[in-house]
Amino acid sequence: MSGVVSVTAPVGGLNARDSLAEMKPTDAVILDNWFCRPDNVISRKGYTSHVTGITGDVQTLMDYDSPTGTEALWAVADNGGACSIYDVTTAGSVGAAAVTGLTSAQYRYVNFSNSGGSYAYYVNGADDPLLYDGSTFTAINGASSPAITGVTTANLIDVAVHMRRLWFVEKDTMLGWYLAADAISGAATSFDFGPLFRLGGSIQAITSWTVDAGIGMDDHFVVMTTNGEVAIYKGTDVSSSTTWALVGVYHAGRPIGRNCFTEVGGDVAVVTEDGVIPLTKLLISGRVANAVALTDKIRDKITTDSASYFSNYGWSATLFPAQSMLIVNVPTSSTTSVQYAMNTISGAWSRFTGLNARSWHVVNGKIYFSVSGGTIYQFWNGTNDNGSEITCECLTAFNKFGRESQSKFIKMARIILGYDSAVALQATVNVDFDQSAPVGSPTFVTVTTALWDTAKWDTDVWAGNVTVNRDWRGLSGIGYWASIHFKAISDVSNIEFYAVDYLMDKGGVL
Repeated sequence: MSGVVSVTAPVGGLNARDSLAEMKPTDAVILDNWFCRPDNVISRKGYTSHVTGITGDVQTLMDYDSPTGTEALWAVADNGGACSIYDVTTAGSVGAAAVTGLTSAQYRYVNFSNSGGSYAYYVNGADDPLLYDGSTFTAINGASSPAITGVTTANLIDVAVHMRRLWFVEKDTMLGWYLAADAISGAATSFDFGPLFRLGGSIQAITSWTVDAGIGMDDHFVVMTTNGEVAIYKGTDVSSSTTWALVGVYHAGRPIGRNCFTEVGGDVAVVTEDGVIPLTKLLISGRVANAVALTDKIRDKITTDSASYFSNYGWSATLFPAQSMLIVNVPTSSTTSVQYAMNTISGAWSRFTGLNARSWHVVNGKIYFSVSGGTIYQFWNGTNDNGSEITCECLTAFNKFGRESQSKFIKMARIILGYDSAVALQATVNVDFDQSAPVGSPTFVTVTTALWDTAKWDTDVWAGNVTVNRDWRGLSGIGYWASIHFKAISDVSNIEFYAVDYLMDKGGVL
């Protein structure tokens, strides 16, 4: 006797941790170019050209926050070793470079304000740091005006603000350097973190961690080494032993890249070879408890990628608050990349392909990325990739439908999708852990939108409305476990994935 079994869309996200036989029905084995929401799964949006005409490989996007609340967006491009900074705040063809003659395009930066104004410091460990005051870039060294003395400024490779002080890292050392409170210049004082660490190496990155999600007495200073050791300090004044104390030293696995820290709510997460680890969990469990990682559910993918692409430049984690999205960029080469995207509310992951981003940045509430060809794109904008179609692929978790020892004859299936224009679908039923992709030509399903003065109100579909497709398809298979594997392709439509219905007969134990 035939019956229908319904399975919700994989709102639990991509699962690369559990065995195929143990996954929850709300998970997926493949989930490319989808984004999980608590109630459904949506196709990722596309990107549009923002700024063109930059010569070279844009390796860093960075900003300057002005006192008026607007943010300037800068792009740093490497043209065969000759590096320049461009203003890419306004869309269109790029203008002349704001700064030229640089030797590295891989920058770290921080915004900082005091009674004298609002500034940004940009450092790369090869050139003198650049201080921007809203109108002018100044190369900072011991003889400049203003100046930083006591350290070779071209060796400063990371920068952070902690308790009203600018902190810097000297490359290939265990030395941190700090300025006086509220100062943008003056004598730098060294702080040797080397005696804390047993595994050697050098300082990879520093950050300020606001444990109480604000600026207060619970601010911690975090120092991470190339070998994955983390020192955490608590206190207000590094120059006083009574107000500055070591909380502890922990091991988190080697960090990947200098852009390894990102703020997620009141926590700081770090991108490591073991995954993306929240510092709050690190303090409790240390490296051995991989289950505390934000990436625990995709651990096999992230650890495989880190092993393969650890040395590639471009690893980062970027929070996109407007969509409750955390994007982990994985550079698979100097010109290609994939991204893992997590919904920060549900913790569900998916994977983005086809973007090939080098650097990401959120400015003025919008998210941008650069590519090796020198173009800056605005992401999560439109329904296509700068005119090209987007292919969304899903292989849902294999489902035993309550009885793994009983064979099932899948006769038909329907993928319940919502869309507002033309979508091409390729689909198949995979059984017994077969992960092969659907074959054959895609079938287009189109929503015909209404014409003004012709269509009937409350009857016809108006452009922009989402129509739910519930058409049955002649998809069949015989096995103990079954999954739907499909691709949805479009360059004009937003797609929402709600559920899958299977029409099946249940057989005997064979």
